[in-house]
Amino acid sequence: MSIQLLAQDTIGKIAAGEVVERPASVVKELIENSIDASATIIDIDIAGGGSERIRVSDNGSGITRSDLSLALQRHATSKLTRFDDLEALATLGFRGEALPSIAAVSRFEIRTGIAAESSGAVLRSPFGAEAEVEPVANPHGTTVTVEDLFGNVPARRRFLRQPGTEATYITRLISAYAGHRSDIAWSLTSDGRNSLTTKGSGDDAEAAVGINGTEIVDAVLPISSDSEAARVSGVEVSGWITAPRVSRSHRRNLFFFVNGRLIQHRSLMYALEEAYHSLLLIGRHPMGMVRIQVDPRQVDVNVHPTKAEVRFADERSVARAVQRAAHEALVSQSHDVLPEVTFERPQGPPSVSQTFFRGERQWTEGSATQDERLADVTGEQTSQEDDRTTPNGIAHRSGIPVLRVLGQVAASFIIAEGPGGMFLIDQHAAHERIMYEQILDQMERHDADRQPLLDPLVVDLAPHELAIAERSMDEMRTIGFDLELFGEQAILIRAIPAVIKRVDMKERIHSILEELADGGAGDTWLDSVAISAACHTSIRAGQALSLDEMRELVNQLERTRQPRACGHGRPTMLHMSQSELEKQFSRK
Repeated sequence: MSIQLLAQDTIGKIAAGEVVERPASVVKELIENSIDASATIIDIDIAGGGSERIRVSDNGSGITRSDLSLALQRHATSKLTRFDDLEALATLGFRGEALPSIAAVSRFEIRTGIAAESSGAVLRSPFGAEAEVEPVANPHGTTVTVEDLFGNVPARRRFLRQPGTEATYITRLISAYAGHRSDIAWSLTSDGRNSLTTKGSGDDAEAAVGINGTEIVDAVLPISSDSEAARVSGVEVSGWITAPRVSRSHRRNLFFFVNGRLIQHRSLMYALEEAYHSLLLIGRHPMGMVRIQVDPRQVDVNVHPTKAEVRFADERSVARAVQRAAHEALVSQSHDVLPEVTFERPQGPPSVSQTFFRGERQWTEGSATQDERLADVTGEQTSQEDDRTTPNGIAHRSGIPVLRVLGQVAASFIIAEGPGGMFLIDQHAAHERIMYEQILDQMERHDADRQPLLDPLVVDLAPHELAIAERSMDEMRTIGFDLELFGEQAILIRAIPAVIKRVDMKERIHSILEELADGGAGDTWLDSVAISAACHTSIRAGQALSLDEMRELVNQLERTRQPRACGHGRPTMLHMSQSELEKQFSRK
């Protein structure tokens, strides 16, 4: 094939692939334009997760009618005039690619007006078609509407997630910017429902609580590099982090901004978490919003297609400044706030088996036979003889042999021996499979056993968590939860599935909703809810078990229908045959 010039519409679609990854990418480019226009009010309205409609309105400086005709021309920008301007760039946009790339794959409209002109102007461009600027009545500011995103590129649309998931990505994005620019009044509406609102007072703590809920109202710690101990030459740090008593099992509520730009940077994330060394459990992460100001000449913002990454001239100094600021905030926090501790009178030997495997019935030594206790755990009656044994060593519908538990490795893996050699069992994945099948069995019977809570539990949620909770309300009730919306940004839990035993439900519900916000792992939404609930209420890796507890866990796993994988598809066990063992020890 000979070399030839591509058509302009083809060029536009290809270029859009770098800038417009998903609806959240469009929202990011549009709100950054609003911020560059010095807006103090930014309203975002989306429908269908952003693929049906995205509308961003602001009260910024607007665009003159003469400049509007250039707005959709590729590499037309008001942010710089020559390459050297990149060294002193003070705006978020600068390439002049965003608007033409968005217009190339959507039905695009921009309405704008400036204070010096009596009327505004509108420019419409369906899928990159040329359009004329028309006069229109328009208040001061700009409104950009993007409809039918990827309507002319169906292959791209097929790769989008469910509308609820895409809406969650947008909510996280707006939450990040609303926390960073607390001086701007933000509002986000998704399918007609208000998802997020901030006042624009300039108070970082107030914005943080408004975005993340009242759970963090007493846990927001301002960070600053103003003190002598935290100061690093050439780097200014501000923002907030949470006290160690409020943490998450993920880093999705931790945001970094460099010269106003939202970035992803592993070294800065690590530096911040180092300040929490010995203050957080392994696998727990703080929440926060960290602003970093450096000389624009000391940071390269033009190293990533979507400007999500930057390169520092002196990365170590920036990381040191972040760590010092966070450390100062943590050591200076008030020590008057102590974690609440409640005690329960023990009614028998405390063990994980009581916590995770048993029903409400408690037992003490001598109160039941071993067979009765096993029946209490498995829900099946046993005889004095071991009815699990068969001539070929295969005893259960699961198809795995009866296993003899030997011990535990790293408080995470159970070592067991079977007729075919050695088995290594992941205790979390195994318990997740058990919990998942118990939930499925109850769903099949249409009779989910519930455990009422003595005191209903109020859980404050972030906007994206609340949106997922609303979407999943019916499914959560189907698997055994009794919950309802409570106020504007919380849910009230009255009962939980009876198979869930003595876990911190407030912490686990956040984990469940976060996983569902990423799309879930099931074939249906109900299955996704069941898988997530089973996963995040199971025994965790790193939890030491007694030999009896391990035996009970393996015993229940043997009785599942699909014991070799958890609900997410991860393996529950590894098998090394006797022949392989002999081979590894050079006996063969």
